[in-house]
Amino acid sequence: MPDKDVTPQVSFAEIDGESLPLTKCVCGEQFVPWEFIISIYREGANDCRKCGRKLYFRASIKVYEVLE
Repeated sequence: MPDKDVTPQVSFAEIDGESLPLTKCVCGEQFVPWEFIISIYREGANDCRKCGRKLYFRASIKVYEVLE
């Protein structure tokens, strides 16, 4: 089964390399920045202290050309 994209259901602070501080989990549990950190690695994904969901993230960058 493929992993589920829950991005619209969480909140987070600024990314720092391979770490992303979640400020709100899918379940609604809130955290202060850097209290609940998830990484880019699926293996060993961190779990929420309230609901136990295991979470990781992926970052993507898009570069755009300005057309006038």
